[in-house]
Amino acid sequence: MEKGVILKVISIVFALITILAIACAITGSGSGFLDLSNIARAVCIGVAVICGILAFVTWKCSKATPHN
Repeated sequence: MEKGVILKVISIVFALITILAIACAITGSGSGFLDLSNIARAVCIGVAVICGILAFVTWKCSKATPHN
């Protein structure tokens, strides 16, 4: 496989993790299975930010690789 295709797949995976972490941070209020404390919510937001940045960087790197 080409390096650009692999980087695109990795960036899509990071984007999906970002969406999941944002959903976890937003819906994590209340009681029950998703009862999150403020610390867990901050961790979810931090993971979303980091994975979002990594998704953006890997996507830009996949565009920068020369195509054969």
